[in-house]
Amino acid sequence: MEGLRGRLLVDGKLLTGTLSWDGGRIAAVATEGEIGGADLPVIAPGLVDLHVHGFGGFDPLEDLAGMARALALAGTTAFQPTLFPSRPVTLGAACEDLGRRARALASGSGARVAGIHLEGPFVNRLAAGALPPSDLCDPSPQALREILGPATGGGRGVRTMTLAPELAGAADLVRELARSGVRVSLGHSRATCAEARAAALSGAVGATHLFNAMPQLHHREVGLAGFALTDAALFAEIIGDLVHVGPEMFELALRARGPEGLCLVSDALRGAGTGCERFASHGRDHVQVGGSAYYPPQEAGGAPRLAGSAMSQLEMVRRLVERGVVGLVEALTMASTSPARALGLEREIGALRPGLSADFLVLRGAGLALEAVYVAGARLV
Repeated sequence: MEGLRGRLLVDGKLLTGTLSWDGGRIAAVATEGEIGGADLPVIAPGLVDLHVHGFGGFDPLEDLAGMARALALAGTTAFQPTLFPSRPVTLGAACEDLGRRARALASGSGARVAGIHLEGPFVNRLAAGALPPSDLCDPSPQALREILGPATGGGRGVRTMTLAPELAGAADLVRELARSGVRVSLGHSRATCAEARAAALSGAVGATHLFNAMPQLHHREVGLAGFALTDAALFAEIIGDLVHVGPEMFELALRARGPEGLCLVSDALRGAGTGCERFASHGRDHVQVGGSAYYPPQEAGGAPRLAGSAMSQLEMVRRLVERGVVGLVEALTMASTSPARALGLEREIGALRPGLSADFLVLRGAGLALEAVYVAGARLV
């Protein structure tokens, strides 16, 4: 049995104590209360990213193992590789291949794959954001079957699908996805509050990157964002680079839902974690500035267009804490415990609790330097 002493994140508090693990599982969590320990490292559950397109120069469709390793070395120990939309048949084949490679990943070699996240193709063209409108399609049972495969199969590893509930035919897909065990997250949408509520009643459980690619809050129609802020039916993703969502709006979301209702996601692209200023992804050039990724201006004098983030979850935790937007406990909870609960994996990951997988981080000092990363009890850093 192995053990570490530090300030443990347990039940929403940092408690001085010792974490022990054996055989890849947490064996014991012995705490002494919130006393002293300022010189001790913070020991937190491994971070869980619900929405990440790439990292460390890797794309999930090209090198899933490389992406999993790069994410783990940055503090994310479980993730949903997130695919951009394409034709349903093409997307289905990609999921088949990606799901097979995810199952073949060696345990403890990198971050675990918690399932595939499809950002589309059943989203609103008027709220496409950085998604290519030409790759979107209308909701239909046939298109869904082309993606998920035979009804007797396992959905090709798809765990989450982002869709727009206001589209014709989307309501039937929400019910079918929920029946099939696929999480429905509402996003890239112009849904009203009533349409979002109806989708939640039919089985939707998430909101994709809160505030982004959805209607602004209005005092007579709060829309999807307002519903996600005021109803606990949805776990709301939120990007923490403070560019996609400004500090004041981030604070509003936290006050409305608390850290238990928000899931800190990176929405990172493959250039994140590389330190490069420019990179190419899916046939398009990107530039990275201040922790965010942009499409370069299309014409002289034009403005760059926000495309995604260039930060890991842990970098976002540091930024949120350093700028006083949230406290350390809240930030770490949003990045680990809440997304694990959103995935229904709270009995496996996302907390320091006996019996759970020994996935945890060791953070040192005020700057939260990453001292060690453990996945299933194996040290990777």
